[in-house]
Amino acid sequence: MGTVGEKLRQGRESEGLTVRDLSDRTKIRSDHLEALEAGNYDVFSAPVYIRGFVRSIASYLKLDVSE
Repeated sequence: MGTVGEKLRQGRESEGLTVRDLSDRTKIRSDHLEALEAGNYDVFSAPVYIRGFVRSIASYLKLDVSE
């Protein structure tokens, strides 16, 4: 089992997407995507943003959102 960030990165890479591609498609800033993949949650002002972004990204990448 990897971290949430590792799973998101693996999902993105398995789809052949760059961070910029995923940013354009999800409308989530690329610096936020990079922070999530790195596990750097300090850049977010509230945990609700982290959860929302992770759900949006996981849904787009067809990953198990509940996991």
